[in-house]
Amino acid sequence: MHRGLASNLLAACALLLLLAAAPARSATPLLASVDATARPDDEAGGDADGDTREETEEKSSDTAKPSFPREELAKPVQVKFRMRDGKRMNGKVVAFDGDAFEGPAAGDGALPRTKWSDVHMDDLESLAGKILDEKDVDELILKGELLLSIGRVKPADSAFDRAERAAKALKGSAATDAKARIDTARARGADKLVDNEHDLRITKHAEMSARIPKTDGGIAPWPVLSREEHEAAVDAMKKRAEEICKVSGMQAVPVETRYFLLYAATKREAVEECARSLDAMYEKVLELFGIPAGLNLFWGKAVILLQPSEEKFRLVEQAAFGAMVPRGVVGLCHQVGPQVYVNIFWTDDQDRFDSTLLHETVHGIVHRYHSPARLPDWANEGLSEYIAAVSFKTSPVDKERRPQALDYIRGGGNVAEVMRYNYRDGSWPGPNAIGYAVGYVIVELMIRQQPDRFGAWLRAIKGGKDWERALVEDFGYTVDQFGARAVDFYKRSK
Repeated sequence: MHRGLASNLLAACALLLLLAAAPARSATPLLASVDATARPDDEAGGDADGDTREETEEKSSDTAKPSFPREELAKPVQVKFRMRDGKRMNGKVVAFDGDAFEGPAAGDGALPRTKWSDVHMDDLESLAGKILDEKDVDELILKGELLLSIGRVKPADSAFDRAERAAKALKGSAATDAKARIDTARARGADKLVDNEHDLRITKHAEMSARIPKTDGGIAPWPVLSREEHEAAVDAMKKRAEEICKVSGMQAVPVETRYFLLYAATKREAVEECARSLDAMYEKVLELFGIPAGLNLFWGKAVILLQPSEEKFRLVEQAAFGAMVPRGVVGLCHQVGPQVYVNIFWTDDQDRFDSTLLHETVHGIVHRYHSPARLPDWANEGLSEYIAAVSFKTSPVDKERRPQALDYIRGGGNVAEVMRYNYRDGSWPGPNAIGYAVGYVIVELMIRQQPDRFGAWLRAIKGGKDWERALVEDFGYTVDQFGARAVDFYKRSK
């Protein structure tokens, strides 16, 4: 993958900054004349000194005990912090355990019992540093567990390391017991981190969906998976990818990333480098679309199949997806119900490979954005072409698509007619695949002239509104009016 691709997406973010407030963004690459994403049959439906505390006796309880027993501080600690929901808290901490901390029930410094997990992630480390004793083995273990649960791996490891060094000074079985407690705390912290990540994913889904207008009778949004459902979906995608490799004879090296399952017939080092670029690319595309950072939109994870040659690519298309692909197609995205697969082959033209991979990935992201509602084919392709064109300086998209579109328009071509081309009646992509080029310049014009309204139009479609109705109500044009507007603009522009 192009080493500058992920960083160059930052420049694209600047171009689309106005769309950030309107969470539907545009797309990038160039694909050859056939795109499986557009085939309807691929679809399924957050200063106490070390010696200032006294340990109290545990009270018997029928409920589960916290990982660390309740301990009262000899001297209250004044704290200020934020909750995960943004609420600011101010009070005095007088006691804590492995689950929570608390202040006086009333009066000066009153502070309700507050779970550690409800503290804003950016404030938890400093808060734990104020409350917990850095010289006490068990409290260092608790600090390590808390920090690991929010992904602060290095400071968590530092706390565990200090606990291990302090434990070595203990006598007899106390040192062994301390080591066992550290191992248990590490495992608990890692498991809580996974829980926290899934809770955050679900919260971000709700944040994204809240920006999508709902249309009566419109299409239902994608279900938001629980942790267990998500893990099962990842396993299912792995199984399916392994089946594809087996049936097509693909000798693949598998690499798993945060968002992708990458299978490539090449050396592991090359696959891992490409995998790192994929995650960076995905996160920048989320930024372009105004989607909450770090949100995994995919059902489980998306599968990327990297083939060593065009022949192998075509073989996998036929064996795994039942597709007879014409020569010249570099990659395809298959959307099978909620699942996303991208199949692509390495080419000597690095820029073309990068733009195609980005284009196909964008198709998967758009498919999984809120609902399976489809954009019209000219916008589906044009959006992906646009993102590929603006994402890195050496992208081949603009120099290939713009001249073709301008020749068509200046030669008397009917833009509104192209906007009505579709796969269902066999009209897409039109003569000489003109739909890709015209779709690209139409989307460019929409974004540059009315970025906020383009975002509103895209969100309206994903909320279930018919695209032509949304074009009138959310963008301000009929198809014929905007087709004429595009012809007028591009006949006069250079």
